[in-house]
Amino acid sequence: MYFCVFSYNRGQLLKNCIESILRCTDNATIFIFDDNSDDPLTLEVLASLSSQTTIIKPNPSDVEQYKCGGLHNNMQMALDYIPAGELAYFVQDDTQLVRKIDIEDIYSIHDYFNKKPNSAFLQYAFIKGKNRQRALSSTVYDQESNSYYRKNTQQSAGVYYSDICIANVDRLKAANWNFISSEKDNSKQALENFEAMGFMVNPFLMYLPSAPAYRGKMKTFGHKLAEKKNLCGFHPLKYMTDDEIQKLKQRDVKQLPFAEDFLHLKEGDLPTPWIMNPFQGTKICKPLHKLELTIRNWFN
Repeated sequence: MYFCVFSYNRGQLLKNCIESILRCTDNATIFIFDDNSDDPLTLEVLASLSSQTTIIKPNPSDVEQYKCGGLHNNMQMALDYIPAGELAYFVQDDTQLVRKIDIEDIYSIHDYFNKKPNSAFLQYAFIKGKNRQRALSSTVYDQESNSYYRKNTQQSAGVYYSDICIANVDRLKAANWNFISSEKDNSKQALENFEAMGFMVNPFLMYLPSAPAYRGKMKTFGHKLAEKKNLCGFHPLKYMTDDEIQKLKQRDVKQLPFAEDFLHLKEGDLPTPWIMNPFQGTKICKPLHKLELTIRNWFN
């Protein structure tokens, strides 16, 4: 298994993410694509992980070559590190594995791509509770591939593509795939090249709720205000017990795998549905954020 972890200045979250991969997989190869973090804690964490992972940082020639910058530039670079015939497990530092990946999971993943020769992406995260109503109305179970897919409801992403996914690298290369600089644009590209993305019936990864984030490697006043309102910080998830895993795998497939129905925080509690975007549920913060960005652009 080849995990490609994308990181920037969130050392505590990165450490948790890598520890979860080491705990939940057997002999996985882990690449950390760090977007030139400068936070002292993150640099310390990267140094501590150097013996267990391969750390890759972009340089100017990479940016010139891939022309998509930031996260998606690093995702494009990652394709060159995955051997032929292997899958890339794309992960971000604000996510973690929540249970052991067993042989049944591996078989299910490879069976999906065998049954779906025109698919290049498989989503392996639990469904966010904040999207419950939309997911219930648009998600369909496909018995042949034992996966879910979403009907196209004109949403910008999540039907054909997601930044968090298992990618069939051979199929991407055969299609001359190049990551573009937004999830929305990559979704349009996936629509043109592949069939709808599958969703694992029994996922094993989840985003950390109320995680701090960056927008363009910086935070505006509105962004900081939103993070304070939404209690953003380090909220790792418990690893699922054997009983919880059994409950997940033995449920009726009509019951969608919403994170809040199966997962729990290691410590404390947060309001549900969990916050998955610093601006979620805020009204004034995002306009303040956009206003500051506009003013900054005037003076740059």
